[in-house]
Amino acid sequence: MPIRQLTASRILRIERFSDFDEFRANDVLGLGVSTPLRPHEVSLSRAILPLQDGLFVFQRAFARRFEAEVGTDQGIGLTVPFSFHSITNGHEIDSSVVNVVRGKVPIDSLAYGTNTYLMMRFNSEMRHRGWADYTSGLSYYRPQDAAMTRLRTAITSMFNLASSLNDPREFAMLNRPIQETLLACLDDTLVASDSLRARPGSFDKHRKLIAQLDEVAATFGSRPLYSEDLAAALNISVRTLQTATHAVHGVSLHHYLRLKRLWSTRIQLMSGFSGLSVKAAALGNGFWHLGDFSRGYRVAFGEMPSETLARSRRL
Repeated sequence: MPIRQLTASRILRIERFSDFDEFRANDVLGLGVSTPLRPHEVSLSRAILPLQDGLFVFQRAFARRFEAEVGTDQGIGLTVPFSFHSITNGHEIDSSVVNVVRGKVPIDSLAYGTNTYLMMRFNSEMRHRGWADYTSGLSYYRPQDAAMTRLRTAITSMFNLASSLNDPREFAMLNRPIQETLLACLDDTLVASDSLRARPGSFDKHRKLIAQLDEVAATFGSRPLYSEDLAAALNISVRTLQTATHAVHGVSLHHYLRLKRLWSTRIQLMSGFSGLSVKAAALGNGFWHLGDFSRGYRVAFGEMPSETLARSRRL
């Protein structure tokens, strides 16, 4: 998605620079010194989006040498490439590599062309999800193509929505489900599937844990099911829940919770309550991307959510 297609809103800030003398660095992952390789061809655009638990900057930068101490004083930082190539600290980094940083790390990077990428900073340490389990440093992940595609699609949808909305209160209500979608994609990207394999003889333990998960999920009533909330209620890590779901059902935790949320939405639509809309039911169950929700609903139930609601009102 070209950043030039995004427009500023009350939620999304857009910055564009065509003159190096006017250029200002963004400190989402630390400030640094940029030296343009072609001073007369300086062009940079960025879209800045704050979420409840972090800051996200989508950027297209000019060819440059970049020297900085990148990272965060607290939390965790990530860089997701869209179109990218650089030599960073002697390593060749391309569009298939996600960077994760804890603490502060000095870098010296050369980019010979324009690069488009997302920089994200989570205020939370995210140590309970199985990401980058070290104290400090910079690491490189090369996920499968499908996981990277899902992550980029989620990012694109997130910024398109922020660009099209002008009601901060409406967007604030979507912060949590948007972040859950992003976390699900990052789990798929940063946690190797081999690491989720259960130990031999542990199936019964995991089966009991999933039974407890189902019981706790039932107590949430009409509230959306989010991985961190359920893990906290069970006093375990999200990573442990991921392993158990893979062991018992052969799917990711997020896929399993998504199916539960789809069923909850279907039950509401089948009630046919006066004044209920498909959008309200979807948003109430944590679905913020209505097109994606409708596609998933049709795959799961063989009909569109509007068909379910219309039929229930005819009965």
